[in-house]
Amino acid sequence: ISKTEYVKQTKCNLETEEQCHDTPQKSCSTVQKAVTKHRDEKKCTTKYERQCSTTYEQSCTSTTERQCTTVTERECTTVNGQEKCWDEPREKCWDEPRQECKQVPKEK
Repeated sequence: ISKTEYVKQTKCNLETEEQCHDTPQKSCSTVQKAVTKHRDEKKCTTKYERQCSTTYEQSCTSTTERQCTTVTERECTTVNGQEKCWDEPREKCWDEPRQECKQVPKEK
């Protein structure tokens, strides 16, 4: 007996997204400035560095898998006034839904 399976798939794909933010960083140095009187002053500058972090999202794939099983059905017929019965094997099939999920990185 040959058996044909059909699989229907619905795929959901999530794109990876890395989140980046500009973070200020302050660096200071002492410089000399010409004034009437000599004194030291602090000169400060702000430098920005990019910091990134990865977040995760759930990615799920839905599929339908064809399931089949053999069942026995009683068949009867009348021949020359006598009823004759026997067990007749039949294949019964249905679509079984399945969902598979996993965590994937999301970059922004």
